[in-house]
Amino acid sequence: MRPRRMLLLLLWLVGLPLPLVADPLRLYTWEGYFSDTLLQRWAKANPPLQEIHFDSSDVRDATLARGDAALDLVVINEVSATRLGRDGLLTRIDSRRIAHLAEIDPRWRSSCGDYAVPYVWGTLGLLYRADRLTRPPDSWQALLQPEPALHGRIAMLEDHDDLLVAPLLTLGGAINSDDAGLLRRSFDLLKAQAPAVLTYQYVVSALRNPAYSDHIDLALGYSGDQHLLNAATPGQPWRFVTPHEGSLLWVDCVAILSSSTHQAAAERFIDFLNEPRNALLASTELHLATANAGAVRLLSTDLRQDPSLFPPAEVLARSQTFQEGPPDTFQTRQRIGSALVGRHESQ
Repeated sequence: MRPRRMLLLLLWLVGLPLPLVADPLRLYTWEGYFSDTLLQRWAKANPPLQEIHFDSSDVRDATLARGDAALDLVVINEVSATRLGRDGLLTRIDSRRIAHLAEIDPRWRSSCGDYAVPYVWGTLGLLYRADRLTRPPDSWQALLQPEPALHGRIAMLEDHDDLLVAPLLTLGGAINSDDAGLLRRSFDLLKAQAPAVLTYQYVVSALRNPAYSDHIDLALGYSGDQHLLNAATPGQPWRFVTPHEGSLLWVDCVAILSSSTHQAAAERFIDFLNEPRNALLASTELHLATANAGAVRLLSTDLRQDPSLFPPAEVLARSQTFQEGPPDTFQTRQRIGSALVGRHESQ
């Protein structure tokens, strides 16, 4: 019998009160998204927080859409939060109950809709090994039409929207395009690229797979990912660049599941997360751009001026945000992603 269970049994036998064991808050999130310091601070006076990781927003959304996930909080984007919130799966945010929402930069406050709260933001781009590529890539063409030396050394993403950003921008379209012809041509570009792709698994996860770990030189990923990759790679060779054709400007938000039995504790966590001294940990420890204006004021000048953390104005001017489109376009995009991943897995 485990020591803790033995102790509880002895306390019960002698009639002493049993200690209360708080249920953990279950947070569904990308890996490496919340700093250890933050979680240690939270645990001092609150229920423990348990992270459950996903590595695809499509998988995340499908899990939430079932309505039976034993989760309390989720990291999510605005489009998914709005759709799932409308379906009754997320709790509408009440700013009267979360005082530190006032610290969020007004620029980002509305970017998560009514059912979520901004946390961090960044761009989609190219992750590459500077020790293996003779020249840094600066265009989506380097990914879509790779040099022969990169064949079999590329990691993509299975998320259907993010997967289409590169071909849509390369073809001169908008990332939210619902033009059937343009989507078909984008699919053609991705099919032509597919033989050069090693995996469609998110590169942060793929790097832990021995079959892939030392065989990826170029990947589709997110600003900030280079720090997770460098932590797992000797010599810290990974770099991130936003291609010159433009990119996706993403904002990741935190939402509360309406099925959570810990609504008050989940709201406390969001409030805690937005205390400036806590919010700045996303930037200082994880190198993610915080959406919290109070936290930005606490950052060093070097970090505030770091272009890999806070992209310059010209990069932001070339970046677009996702918007909810017609259901048939959503389904078309899903089919494109599923077809590419299915074809790859069958080979």
